[in-house]
Amino acid sequence: MNRQAMIRNIARIHPATSGTPYGTCKLVVPSTIRLTSDFEGDPSDMPSLTGGCVLHGVVTASWYAGGDNVSDAAYTVLFDTDIIDESENLDYVGVMTWKGRFAFDDQGHTYTQNAPVTTVKVGSWAGLQTSRSGSKVTINTRAVRYAYSLDMNIPWASETGVIQYRAKGGSTWTDLKAFTTNSAGATSYSYTSSATRDYRAVYTEQPYIFGTTSPTSQR
Repeated sequence: MNRQAMIRNIARIHPATSGTPYGTCKLVVPSTIRLTSDFEGDPSDMPSLTGGCVLHGVVTASWYAGGDNVSDAAYTVLFDTDIIDESENLDYVGVMTWKGRFAFDDQGHTYTQNAPVTTVKVGSWAGLQTSRSGSKVTINTRAVRYAYSLDMNIPWASETGVIQYRAKGGSTWTDLKAFTTNSAGATSYSYTSSATRDYRAVYTEQPYIFGTTSPTSQR
């Protein structure tokens, strides 16, 4: 039985009879989904229900997101009190609003549904190394990002960012040098400073890629 047939059968088993909403049924989903090469989902991020509907017996409810209708949705979820069906398309990236299909309990009460928003982007990672020769400090940084079409991490080429520093023991970061990565996802910067400082690289968030910040290196 396909997903749509299963949903129709469940709706017939638990018919909704009330015309006026009995209360609210709210879908709880993560505000962001970070797609990575080892994405398997975090149990703490599993969709769940809250609101008045959870207080009244068996709750049947469904939402979809990432499409104009359920047939082309990137994400769907179906509850019959607990999750009984969930689908996800790991090729989808963007900002999506969850749309309710139906929500009712086994007593025939219907419920209004919320419309939470989830941002889906691929993940990125950055490294940083520093070295010193006298008063000359050299900072090297490189970043990779997940490419879902290849199912692998690739260099984050032509990405923009900024190298920052803070005083030893300080808490305030100061921009030192803006950069654009090369084809290997890397950049290097050298300058003169006798002070001991912490350094890091901050990579800009893009429409379909989450930004990232490198570990800190002291030199």
